[in-house]
Amino acid sequence: MPPRKKGSEDALNKLAVEAAPNAILVVDSAGLIVLVNAQTEKLFGYSRKELLGKKMEILVPQRYRGAHAGHRTGFFSNPSARAMGAGRDLYGQRKDGGEVPIEIGLNPIDTPEGRFVLASIIDITVRRDMERKLQHTEVLAAIGSMVAVVAHEIRNPLGSVSMAAKALARGGLSPEDQAQVLSVLDSESRRLNQTITDFLHYARPREPKLQLSDINAAAHEVLSAMKTDASASGKIVVKEVLDETLPRLPFDADQMRQVLWNLIRNAFQALDGKGKLEVRTELVGGKVAVRIRDTGPGIAPEQLEKLFTPFFTTKAQGTGLGLSIARNIVRSHGGDLQVESEPGRGTEFTMLLPMPR
Repeated sequence: MPPRKKGSEDALNKLAVEAAPNAILVVDSAGLIVLVNAQTEKLFGYSRKELLGKKMEILVPQRYRGAHAGHRTGFFSNPSARAMGAGRDLYGQRKDGGEVPIEIGLNPIDTPEGRFVLASIIDITVRRDMERKLQHTEVLAAIGSMVAVVAHEIRNPLGSVSMAAKALARGGLSPEDQAQVLSVLDSESRRLNQTITDFLHYARPREPKLQLSDINAAAHEVLSAMKTDASASGKIVVKEVLDETLPRLPFDADQMRQVLWNLIRNAFQALDGKGKLEVRTELVGGKVAVRIRDTGPGIAPEQLEKLFTPFFTTKAQGTGLGLSIARNIVRSHGGDLQVESEPGRGTEFTMLLPMPR
């Protein structure tokens, strides 16, 4: 095949740009538009004549124009093929004032006349609409699950409270029976309160109030309180291995105690009165790790995948929100909550927290 002449190559390139399915425009170092294609006219509603020679900012929403010139200058000083505004929502402004969600790919072009930038712009309106519909469907599904679980967890203790109240109203109970009925009222009221508290923590999480605090002291405090409950500890052997060299960390003490209480209580419940529980703190990969390990029955792989899913629970009672809330709290502190488990060999939860800056 004979080589194409320079003129024919230029013509072919222009045809390719014009026929491209995406909006394409070229901008010079001063931010002036020097080339647009038909899709650019279609997407933004301007004619080619109205765009050529104009500042690129004509296509940028007013609220972003102040910062856009600085971004453009930064790109020209360090040019490379990249996506513009990766991880951020981008919008273009049409001639009629409306905005369109877009994705932009940038490519530097060096020519004898200087450096230019080619911007390939994709209209993602249809994709955004589909994402919104999917999110709406997922929200409705989550609400359905939430209502079913919360209703179940409220209805059961309410039934017990109602029967206990009727028994007290009838009178004639022996002291032993009366004590048992009062115990039912107390335990079921606590259960109701816990259900409502879990739901509110999940539905309306608050921002952590960070203060430099001792994570060892928090872990020891929660573990000590749990051990005082004879029904929880039973014949369980508890071991604390706390690294006293750890620095004080920025965390919300109330929220962190809530996470530790949830994890340690789950470990005690898994052991069912016998076995070993270890609470360990240590420095791992530049982060502070708090590990809660039990020698209980472990968790099946299919359950492990869903463990942090809201409203999923392996227990006969409970909303399934405890671990979801715990992970959300840890992540709001810039950390993470992980779990490893094997049926028959126990479970280990690891809370990773960032070091102070």
